This record gives sequence, structure tokens and C-alpha cells, in this order.
Amino acid sequence: MRPVTFAEAVDRVRAALSVRSPDVLEVPGFRPAAVLVPILDRPAGPTVLFTRRTERVPSHKGEISFPGGAREQGEDAVQAALREAEEEVGLAPGSAEPLGVLDDLPSVAGFVVTPVVAAVRSPPVTFRPAEFEVHEPFELPLDALREPAQRHWTLFDPARLPPELSEMVRRARASSRHVPFEDVDPATGQWRIWSFHADPARVVWGLTARVLADLLDRAFPG
Repeated sequence: MRPVTFAEAVDRVRAALSVRSPDVLEVPGFRPAAVLVPILDRPAGPTVLFTRRTERVPSHKGEISFPGGAREQGEDAVQAALREAEEEVGLAPGSAEPLGVLDDLPSVAGFVVTPVVAAVRSPPVTFRPAEFEVHEPFELPLDALREPAQRHWTLFDPARLPPELSEMVRRARASSRHVPFEDVDPATGQWRIWSFHADPARVVWGLTARVLADLLDRAFPG
């Protein structure tokens, strides 16, 4: 697999996300949220910024995610994603250049998440994690994430969801159109849960992996 430069990555992401308008979801009772998918210009090649949540947050303790959170009144997805990135890791909004928006995705936590992809041409040497929310910000090389050998999936039977999460799925599916929480394996009907293993100590999985897979499949097919 040929490595990509930061400039090439930016051009490919911008072009891929301009082909069509993002798929917008509206699910009654679900809160709108946004995450920032930052692609950073580093001397060794472009990287993608993630965070690991602390054990003190109310939900998703210790999980790996992109910077993000619920949208505030009057905010669009880009504004919310940039604000959350500044609050969570100290990334100045003016240093992130939005490249496009991916399709909305529902979360069993009751959010409709809009992923915003941005280029960071002059990233800080280190990031400043929000003490309560973020245990560590960390970066993974884009080329490593693109490696097919680092991408896996496992099957999960949605019947195993606890009752409160099953109810969130039911409510979403009762909305105006079918809302897929995960990729469905045609052979079993079970959910296909993606994960990326570029760093064995920091496995990217769940909704964050699904956002990443969508970005890579569209901007770096094959």
C-alpha cells in the first residue's frame, strides 16, 4: 500500500465528501451531537486524533472516541464539533479546516451523531486533555489505519442488548425510515462490529470505528 502525504489525504477526503450531501437523520427523542475527525499534519505522515475517555464520565467510561458531544442550542454540527474539540483537547477552532461531513449515525445512547472531518495543518506538539472527560488524547497514523490487516469485524446479536438499549433501537426503527445502528451481516442478520488494531493498546471500535470505516471507504477505496 502506497503511503499518502497530508496534502494528498486532504484532497482525497475533500473530494470524496463533496460527491453527495450527507445523509441526515432525525429520530424523535434522540439528541443531536457532533464529533470532530481531525487529520493532523505530522513530519512522519498524517495522523488521526482520538481520545480515551476517563473512568469518571457518566457513560462510555474508558472508551476510545473522537472529540465531540451534544450540540448546544443554535449550533450546527461543524460549530459543535470544533467547540467540543477545543473543550476536550485544547484544539483551537481556527486551526481546524473543515473538509466535509459524513453521514449521520444513531447511537444506542440516544444521540444522532454527525461526524465532521477536518484538516489540522499546524497541530500542537501535544494536546491538553479536559481533566474530567479525557484520560488521554492520542494519534494513530493514517496509513496504519488504512492497512487491511488492521481492520476487523465481529458479530454481535442485538437480542443480547440490555432492555434500555433495545428500547432505543426500537424507537429509532419506528421513525420515518429504517435507521441502521450497525452494518448487518446478511448471512446471520447479526450486527457487524468494526474495530481497528493499529495500536493493540488502543483498539478503535464501536461507533468510532464505524465513522472511521465510512471515511476510509469513501476517501481511500481499495
